[in-house]
Amino acid sequence: MLHTHGKKVQFDWSLVGNSLTIKNEHGRTHKYQLDEILSIIKWLHAEFGAGWFPLANNVQKLGNATEKPGLGIAILNQSPDDIEHAQGSSYLGVILDYCGIFKWNGKRRGIKWRIMKDNITKENLRGWLTTK
Repeated sequence: MLHTHGKKVQFDWSLVGNSLTIKNEHGRTHKYQLDEILSIIKWLHAEFGAGWFPLANNVQKLGNATEKPGLGIAILNQSPDDIEHAQGSSYLGVILDYCGIFKWNGKRRGIKWRIMKDNITKENLRGWLTTK
């Protein structure tokens, strides 16, 4: 099991077909399709290049459209008006860090990542997500 960087919520994940399912210790579930994850990474790369990007998943700021660009916003762009889905960024970011796609800045407050891999395809993403 992994845990989120901020509040240290434990969670596990599985990849079945093209669907990544994340379930936390409280029973909350988040699902992301591989194509969606690729779109999120591409958006982050276009927005930040090799630079650091924030978690950016404050529920109030996401809801009133004042959150800064970052991982939460990248997810929200894929599913507009689904704030809960965007809040799954706390888990998705950790998984992508664990798989070597992202690198975490090591902070519990002011969480940021940067993209460490180029030219990510659905096939290599699937491979990285199935290697625990």
